[in-house]
Amino acid sequence: MGADEPAAVEFVYDAAFTFDNLPNNQTPPQSDPQQQQQQPEQPQQQQPQKQPRWYRTACAPVPFSEDVFWQVLERWILEAPSVIPPISKVEIVQDTSLQAQETAAETPCQPHSPPSPYTPEREDLLLNGHKPFKSVRRRLVPKRAEKDPVMEEQLYYCRIQAPEEPDPTARTLEVADEESGPAASSYAVFAPIIVHSLTLEDNSQKERDEIQIMTETLPFYYPKVRGLRYGYRSDPEEAPEDHDDDHHDPSCHDAAVQGKPLGEEGEPFEHADLRDATMDQKKKKVRAKKVKVMSKRTGWITLDLFLAGDEGEFTSKMQYACKELFKKLYKWGVNTTKGFTKSRAQHDVLVPKELYLKTYARMKDKYAQKWVQSWPEKTDPRKFVFEDIAIAAWLVALWELERTNSGSTTATGSVTVSAAATEEGQGWALSERPTEPEKESMAVKKQTFVDLGCGNGLLTHILNEEGHQGTGIDIAARKVWDIYGDSTKLEAQTVIPNETVFENVDWVIGNHADELAPWIPIIASRSKPLTRFVVIPCCFFDLSGSRYQFPKGAPEGKYKAYQDYICSVINTCGYELEVEILRIPSTKNVALVGRSLKKRKREDVDDDEEEKKDVELSRRKKSVDELVLRSGLFVARISDRDKQILQKTKQEERQKN
Repeated sequence: MGADEPAAVEFVYDAAFTFDNLPNNQTPPQSDPQQQQQQPEQPQQQQPQKQPRWYRTACAPVPFSEDVFWQVLERWILEAPSVIPPISKVEIVQDTSLQAQETAAETPCQPHSPPSPYTPEREDLLLNGHKPFKSVRRRLVPKRAEKDPVMEEQLYYCRIQAPEEPDPTARTLEVADEESGPAASSYAVFAPIIVHSLTLEDNSQKERDEIQIMTETLPFYYPKVRGLRYGYRSDPEEAPEDHDDDHHDPSCHDAAVQGKPLGEEGEPFEHADLRDATMDQKKKKVRAKKVKVMSKRTGWITLDLFLAGDEGEFTSKMQYACKELFKKLYKWGVNTTKGFTKSRAQHDVLVPKELYLKTYARMKDKYAQKWVQSWPEKTDPRKFVFEDIAIAAWLVALWELERTNSGSTTATGSVTVSAAATEEGQGWALSERPTEPEKESMAVKKQTFVDLGCGNGLLTHILNEEGHQGTGIDIAARKVWDIYGDSTKLEAQTVIPNETVFENVDWVIGNHADELAPWIPIIASRSKPLTRFVVIPCCFFDLSGSRYQFPKGAPEGKYKAYQDYICSVINTCGYELEVEILRIPSTKNVALVGRSLKKRKREDVDDDEEEKKDVELSRRKKSVDELVLRSGLFVARISDRDKQILQKTKQEERQKN
């Protein structure tokens, strides 16, 4: 690139926030204490209740259209758990549109729907007199059902059409004086439904009752406001292709204040401090290189809060929550424009999301606080404790389903094809189908396991505490092992994988097992009876214990290339591969699972089933042995403690010499 050629940059998120103008953050003037002593005490008079109104708190230029804005808001209706992580799921109580309302008016014999949660006066304040084209009432179910309440929320989607001849001076998202002609705009209102008594005759008492309930019962993750409003106003940028990168500078929000999105009643929210803070930056940018903006501004998004001032202080945590929600609106809009949607095709494949979240919430309450507070290792407990709890919750839920689904896999280690598949000749069983008494015992007995490369041993400890008998093995003991107690089975030993076989073990676990990761399917296939396995790859090692040598070119990344390598080993072992993207706080979150052998084709099945089975097992054993032989001799890793001892010994020998 030449010296004078402009650099290419993408559109940058550049939001401006102001929370100083909120009535909740304004401190009333303090009177003179001496003057208060001189004045006689007056009976307290009840202050009239203030009507809530909208306050502008944020605006940002965006490179996406109004249609994209509505696509994102439509997704937000059902995808609340992705927007607000503490939410488990969404239940739609009522969903209406303008067309549905008109149909209902023409056809009175319609099913009864829940009445509006707000009085006409409150609804008029929320919508500024406009009629929504869509309204949704939804129920937000939290992940921590025992601690956080279930809440309901009312959503209104409004679109204000521009007049045929709009006033060019009217450049607001929404103004109080409608006669000035508002520009075309769109906004979505999210309002919490506060249950309170409607039988009180005193309106001020109603409001006090409402605000008390709101501050006491709204979940911790929901801002203590009467409503949030996301707005969009189309305002395409008409600028030359090459220019100074000014529209990403915070000072350029002055334009948004003067002629773009405005606050209530046509009042711009103040940016004087923002302008002053960026004056020096603009002076320094005189000699800055020109940039070529790859996408231009097409509009503005805004965030308003519905407040009366009696909701309590708008704390820094609530400000942070609002900033995060606003940023997500921007990011979802940009990603939608690019055609990007987060793939969830392999989430919740083996374990339903609701069962996992329920199990995780229970186990988190049981184990998290204890181990985060008493963690003796140097590692960060907030990462490792919650990650191991999440993996344990997934395994416990998976094994619960396994015990429940009789006829698929037994709890004694043998794999059985379903009855339908066996009758149709689509598969073959490694053991006879369980009898009814065996099925009853299977529902009671919990799976056994061995956790290879168990590290800190917390996963093994939790599974033991949940009633699963098993052992964790690692090359060296950890400090935390002494705290678990005798009920947790942990062993410090070097595993030679080519010589390792387990008897009567249901599952082999390889959670970030490093150089043992590619061996997990092999060890499971050699164990008797045939054992299931789960491997969560992390560091890249091959079967020789050396660093894995990636083939030239890895278009989907090294982690994906290493997964493919592990999958090739699984295929050689003859397992039917299952993949699950775990919901854990780690980027290395892919679980590769083997629970059954690959089914034989229909034409390969005949009356001599036992002979066919023996031939197939011999063929697979031979393929695995050849793979191990080609990989070379496995060299076990030296533990960090042994390395320190070895280094200390060498230093002492040098000092003697």
